[in-house]
Amino acid sequence: MVGDLEDSSSASDSDWASADGGSLDVTTLSSSVLNYEYKNGRRYHAYRSGAYLMPNDDEEQDRMDLLHHIYTLILDGELHMAPIMSYPQRVLDLGTGTGIWAMDFADQYRSAEVLGNDLSPIQPSWIPPNLQFEIDDYEADWVYSRPFDYIHGRELAGAVGDFDRLFQQAFRNLKPGGYLEMQSFRVEVYADDDSLDRAPYTTKMCSLIQEASDQFGKPMANMDEWAGRMTKAGFDGVTCKIVKVPISPWPRGGKEKELGKYFQAQQMQGIQSYVPILLQSVLKWGADEVQVLMAGAKKELMDTTIHQYGKLYFVYGRKPGK
Repeated sequence: MVGDLEDSSSASDSDWASADGGSLDVTTLSSSVLNYEYKNGRRYHAYRSGAYLMPNDDEEQDRMDLLHHIYTLILDGELHMAPIMSYPQRVLDLGTGTGIWAMDFADQYRSAEVLGNDLSPIQPSWIPPNLQFEIDDYEADWVYSRPFDYIHGRELAGAVGDFDRLFQQAFRNLKPGGYLEMQSFRVEVYADDDSLDRAPYTTKMCSLIQEASDQFGKPMANMDEWAGRMTKAGFDGVTCKIVKVPISPWPRGGKEKELGKYFQAQQMQGIQSYVPILLQSVLKWGADEVQVLMAGAKKELMDTTIHQYGKLYFVYGRKPGK
């Protein structure tokens, strides 16, 4: 039942980063990258404290790696949906997190320079020689002096306050003919029958997450706006593809059931990652109320008679020219 819906509308400076180090708060970043703060039993970045919703502890890193596996299954082993050139020379991964996408991309496209950008990128013991991680905030001014062939952003919903600015900066930092691609699940559940009526905790939880993230200023369900905003930024051939993905292993078999199994596991972790911080810090819920809501949603997640699925958005556009 993994289905496609498509909407298209025309609507020291290193050779890697090529950034003006003087424009970056490098000292502050370097000294604070290993400083953390703890809320609700989870670990968060201390740098620009409170600016980002997601924790960065081991549990969250495991969840993101599992989500990468889910993406890989959906894309049949591919790492992108945009029709990028066969031999991209320079690639930027925004919010690289554990770096697993950037590592896979660098390994697949060995002639490309790949740069992973994050506040606190993980530094594995071994990375491909054509990959480098940089400590930086993609919401700040970009200061790259050499443009990219492809810019990739995955699961940045809830981590961007101004998408117009982000897309404008990506446009300016792409070569003519280069692509920007955004990939993210929408924080909402769907069903093609009436089984979602038996998931009141889940539907309420998603509604509250949307409300809280909107109040926080970094929405988690505005993907339908991305194509229009990319077009506004100057991109051509902007395309939005939406893939339905089962949230639990309720399909009868095949790839869909396997996806549901993995998605169920990551969703169990995801609920714990972002629900407490949003509901308690933004909506001012009590901890006990949050625990009751999460317990109900987790119970519904395990009920395979509820045919819930999520929508995964792939939105990409091309900078005009050759």
